[in-house]
Amino acid sequence: MARWLKREAMPSAQEDYGRSNEVHMSLVQMRTAMNALPMGVVIASSDGSNTWVNRAVYEIFSAGSVDQALFTERIQQLLRDAIHGHTIKTMIEFGDPALRTLEVETISLVDGGAAAIVEDITSRLMIDRVRTDFVANISHELRTPIGAISLVAENLIATTEGTESARFAQIILDEVTRLNNTVSDLLELARIEFDGLQERERVEIPTVIEAALGRLRSVALTRSVMLVVEGNPDVVVAGDRAQLLSALVNLIDNAIKFSPQGSIVKINSSVEGGQLFLSVADNGPGIPLEHQGRVFERFYRVDDARSRETGGTGLGLAIVRHIALLHTGDVTVKSTEGTGSIFTLVLPTV
Repeated sequence: MARWLKREAMPSAQEDYGRSNEVHMSLVQMRTAMNALPMGVVIASSDGSNTWVNRAVYEIFSAGSVDQALFTERIQQLLRDAIHGHTIKTMIEFGDPALRTLEVETISLVDGGAAAIVEDITSRLMIDRVRTDFVANISHELRTPIGAISLVAENLIATTEGTESARFAQIILDEVTRLNNTVSDLLELARIEFDGLQERERVEIPTVIEAALGRLRSVALTRSVMLVVEGNPDVVVAGDRAQLLSALVNLIDNAIKFSPQGSIVKINSSVEGGQLFLSVADNGPGIPLEHQGRVFERFYRVDDARSRETGGTGLGLAIVRHIALLHTGDVTVKSTEGTGSIFTLVLPTV
């Protein structure tokens, strides 16, 4: 009886052929799909002795070129590292100055092999650089007339105090101030995008919090908002101190602007799982759920009228998000309408 069951469990030659054919068709389909991808794919066997590349890889460099040889050497090293569990996402530049930039991400495969996803981002970087340069140049050109208009408006207010002309001059000054803030934020965003994270240093978070409070205490006092610090452990992160300070200042400034008089803005810091959670909580009007996914976009405003009233530029949260990503971190928002919002900057600790 046992032998009969065993014989029945053994596949027939026809079944073997069917399964083999299915495997063959699956491999053909996978190869076809891989070759249709716009980015390059390189797959290495578990011992690194065999590699397979899709069509896009051959289109990156001319066959036999020096750059192709350099790329092959570099990608083989990255795949060897990935086979041993050391995956990475990095950029490889070719030429002097860099004429070609590739973004490479390696992953470890379940069978012990490894794969690399290769994308030529040269054109994208060039477009980003042109856009960043354009914004920076225009912003610099606007600085001179803004300064001149502000000076004229201030003089007009001083010499026509109590008249209708003074009231109009004040409106001009308020709008020019708002425009100047927008230009300043554009310049900062352009600088962050262009320079990126040039170097990392040890940054003590308590000193960043204290510096941010020093900048904004007078603003909070003017709006009758109390700033309260909670937690504040002695934690250190690696990054650009000026950028991290800018991110926190933007979050606190936003909270002050949208908080009612007599309310409290809480700044809390805690560490969990090797990450710093630096949050800023307010008792403002809150953000509707349908808007929360877009608040970090440039110039996006939940309430245009409220933003104009508070002097918001629509760039502060975009700056915060960009700084967070540069530091391999993130920024999140939790908000309830009528209750308030909590923005949290998440950063890896040292």
